[in-house]
Amino acid sequence: MKKLIDETIDACYSGIYPCEAIDYFKEYHNTENILNDILKGHCLILTCGIELIGTGTLFGSNARRVFIKPVYQKMGFGKRIMKGLEEKAVEEKIRIMDLDASLVAYPFYRSLGYQTQAEEVIPVKNGQNLRYYKMVKDLKTK
Repeated sequence: MKKLIDETIDACYSGIYPCEAIDYFKEYHNTENILNDILKGHCLILTCGIELIGTGTLFGSNARRVFIKPVYQKMGFGKRIMKGLEEKAVEEKIRIMDLDASLVAYPFYRSLGYQTQAEEVIPVKNGQNLRYYKMVKDLKTK
């Protein structure tokens, strides 16, 4: 899973974020954090045969680590994962789902009905910044 996440970050975030922000993303999505979310949250994994093509985790009300292998993007797999996470949230009686959206993923989440609550900036190395959006979706109107 770590390999899928790193591959997706490298392919999709280059040219959008400075390399210092890309390094920050990769460290944030380290093996320990991935395993912790899997053990304490609800993790969905999409495969094609033995190939891992996508993943996403619901941790409380927070959708996180939603990544689709670049070659499989724009085929509906991200929507499928988010639908599964939203269904699990509803099952768990969660009314508002939240997430942090990268600049790359922001249009995708907007298309799914997530609304922007705030734009955030994290300072990273060499005076660079990582910009992202805090977003929410009211699940009771689904």
